[in-house]
Amino acid sequence: MSLEHELAVAFLESHPTEAAVALERMRGERRAATLAAVPAEAAVPAVRAMVRPVAADCLARLDAAAAGEILDGLDVDAGAAVLRRIPPSARARLLDVLGTARREALERLLQYPEGTAGALMDPTVPTLPDDVSIAEARVRLRRTVQGLLFYLYVVDRDQRLVGVLDVAELMGARAGEPLRSVMHTPVERLPAWLPAAAVRTDGGWKTYHAMPVVDEAGRFLGAIRYQTLRRLEHDADAAGSEHPTATTVAALGELFHLGMAGFVEGISAAAVPRGRAATVPDATEGSEARHD
Repeated sequence: MSLEHELAVAFLESHPTEAAVALERMRGERRAATLAAVPAEAAVPAVRAMVRPVAADCLARLDAAAAGEILDGLDVDAGAAVLRRIPPSARARLLDVLGTARREALERLLQYPEGTAGALMDPTVPTLPDDVSIAEARVRLRRTVQGLLFYLYVVDRDQRLVGVLDVAELMGARAGEPLRSVMHTPVERLPAWLPAAAVRTDGGWKTYHAMPVVDEAGRFLGAIRYQTLRRLEHDADAAGSEHPTATTVAALGELFHLGMAGFVEGISAAAVPRGRAATVPDATEGSEARHD
């Protein structure tokens, strides 16, 4: 690996937003070749920061294995948002290379339109059944790592949300007691089809830093994390904060990014992709946002 390539990879990892802007200025095939030439862990932060249509175009142009590595590194809601913008045949190709748990989580999110609570939730949040003991619930908790929140959601055998408690309450309860004896009910919840604007203003956020999402029958689907709420608030603020001063700063930033684009683009010229080549050059050319 050349020094130029090493520096460019380091830039991708440490300055993902600037790298995303630089990548967005490239043509589609060059952008995909650049991502194909770097390790997935270096590509993921920049892909996460890209505007969604461009990120989708990149993944659609990569071979399935390379795109799958990047999807594995993205949060599931971000991964689903990108996949929604990829044509169905290419999307199926990418989903097929993922592990079962990641694929199923993404497919659950893709059932719901963008801009709804169902599309914003983390579907990997674990649940506990209401008919187990505190001791059994603790055993199950110790086996659970992925998706764990401060709150523990309790469901019945029809997967309906029936209660909630926090980890400290579970650990402090008497082992022989049934879980349902210490859970709190009723539980604040968000319908899966609730618009994102209503999610952002829901009164439950004044009390909780995560909110469960349920379907029409009250079955637990996942939870929206506080970090997601903050992102929604940031996006809403950014959409309404156009100001002459901000425009001037952005224009000055353009000069910096124009020079940086050539630096990042040098990755694809400095390294020969090995097994991560772009193989679908025209997958989304017709639908790609014009950032060239």
